[in-house]
Amino acid sequence: MKKMLCAAIIASLIFSLIFPQNSNAADDLTGHKYEEAMREMIALGAITGYPDGSYGPDREVSRAQFAKMIVKAFELGGSGEAGLPAGDSTEESTFRDVSADAWYAKPIAAAVDAGIVRGYPDNTFRPNALITREQMASMISRGLEAKGIVVNIAEIAPLTYVDTASIAKYHAEDARILGHLKIMEGNLVGEFQPKADSKRWMVALVLLRGREVIYPPAPLPYQASAITNGQTEAVKQFGTFEEAKQFAKADASAEVVEHSSQIVWMENGVAVSSAFSYVYPSASLQWSSGQLGGQYRPYIPTGTEMKYIDAEAGYARVELAGKPGYVKSNTIMLIPYEMMKGRSYYEVANGGLIHRPFNHLSEKYSSTGVIGTAPAGLVPGTKYYSQDGAVFFNASGAKVVEAHQYFNKLPLSSATNYTAEELDKYLTDKFPYYGKAIYGKTWTESPLAGSGQFFKDIEAQYKVNALYLLSHAIHESNWGTSKIAQDKNNLFGYGAVDGDAYNGAYTYATFKESIEDAAKKINANYHKVTGSFYNGSILGNKAIGMNVRYASDPYWGEKIAGHMYRTDLYLGKKDIYKHQLGYTNVEGLNFRTIAGATAPDTVMYKLFHTNVPVIIKGQATVNGATWFHVQSEDKAFDDAHVYGNGAYGEFVKALPLAK
Repeated sequence: MKKMLCAAIIASLIFSLIFPQNSNAADDLTGHKYEEAMREMIALGAITGYPDGSYGPDREVSRAQFAKMIVKAFELGGSGEAGLPAGDSTEESTFRDVSADAWYAKPIAAAVDAGIVRGYPDNTFRPNALITREQMASMISRGLEAKGIVVNIAEIAPLTYVDTASIAKYHAEDARILGHLKIMEGNLVGEFQPKADSKRWMVALVLLRGREVIYPPAPLPYQASAITNGQTEAVKQFGTFEEAKQFAKADASAEVVEHSSQIVWMENGVAVSSAFSYVYPSASLQWSSGQLGGQYRPYIPTGTEMKYIDAEAGYARVELAGKPGYVKSNTIMLIPYEMMKGRSYYEVANGGLIHRPFNHLSEKYSSTGVIGTAPAGLVPGTKYYSQDGAVFFNASGAKVVEAHQYFNKLPLSSATNYTAEELDKYLTDKFPYYGKAIYGKTWTESPLAGSGQFFKDIEAQYKVNALYLLSHAIHESNWGTSKIAQDKNNLFGYGAVDGDAYNGAYTYATFKESIEDAAKKINANYHKVTGSFYNGSILGNKAIGMNVRYASDPYWGEKIAGHMYRTDLYLGKKDIYKHQLGYTNVEGLNFRTIAGATAPDTVMYKLFHTNVPVIIKGQATVNGATWFHVQSEDKAFDDAHVYGNGAYGEFVKALPLAK
């Protein structure tokens, strides 16, 4: 009876090794650290359960069991895998301790045919002996070779385990190969432990790694990647952006998310436009409705640097000139700080502020020249970083100062204090091309000299600052030397579209006609509070002012303001700081005919934008609130009044200027 019972138990064990059992909702794998690997091997038929329904993830593995596991996991099929002639396949094992009717006879025969197992000198296989790590390394290495994976041992690093010397000589090369392929590696203290036995979960992990080398998984669209020596290296692949981002944020081994070799998420760095781009007000990547939404639609050229905030699938959240926005992922590059070759910065030189933008595509710096007064608190020899040219940070990211450039934020409905003669003096004295050949001509006189009265006449007639118009003309026409200026009297480039600028440019009879047409266009579109492109009648940047819509160059306003500053500096500083500047602090702010008025019919105009600079002429207190007397932003009027601060809040604030 005992013999019969023993035989039944043995038969049951053999059956369980051959035929896998279905996993239960809760078995001895549930919650195990390596449950996923075990279940994957079960699905491949490489690991089977025991009669009691368990899988024994922590049980040791015999040589016979491992032979079956590797044949199944690597899909080894006899002579075809071993490269033997068709008639040389070993259907049955020739080892004297492997009987033909044993459950492991055929797996061992298949492993022999594939050239991955060898017996002992006494022609035994010792199927029930526990497999050691060094034996496992050799069998896996041969299995890889049988599947066509060949590693040149001369090209890989030597073993560096602390117990390398204890690895048998005939297993050492195989251990090197598996270490190189990251299939078998040492433990946390650097030991390989070649004579140690292996548990079923360990074998599952190692064979699955080997299987991935043989059958590389189809690449998934997103990779969580590390940054090493300025290059990205994939850590793990994912099917969705959200999965990859979640992994990268939680796992210290990954720093960025990539899609089609493009970084689409990072922890920190800068965003740079890789094509002409719009910066949208929301994640919908659509323009807002209403007057404000119709006017504020910033766009930027290739190579514009922005502050990076975060990214989601399809877009990145950025700051452009200090204002939040959203950019399509396919029009930007995300550059982590570790991969940056340079970064735009500001510096102080002889009391002036110089901006040095960095082009991340060409990897070159440029210079705007002196754009204004260096703010107090900035010191020579130090690089400062700013998105808007007003709020400055040091290399550590700490805020240093907020200081706006006067001419960049001056409402251009104001008039310059300079006479026509003084403007002509500047145009004559500072013309930079005397005796130089440019645009096919050697210059002996300044072509714009004598235009001072034109600028002053247009200023008086259209309420557009003459110093601004002169500086704009200098910037666009290169001091009046450009072919368009010389041949067509076109100082502002109107009509000069990309691709055919010269032929498309408008022709004017005189410089004065060109200046007048510019003033008309500016008034109609950029200085009219209801104009299509109105964002404040200042030069500004990509957050506020004419620069939002007038030019794609994000530093266009800064450059022209720089011309105004340098002109004013040369002619005696008659303009700078002559007006007190404030700025609106709320959207939809009403400007009225008199201070303290509340009736609807006292509203002259409304400013939907915040941060619009205004010229403050005076102030009054009405019912405990401060009202400001300002120069009207609507050129139909000279003056207006606006609620400044009081019980309702602070609607107009003083603008901190660089001094």
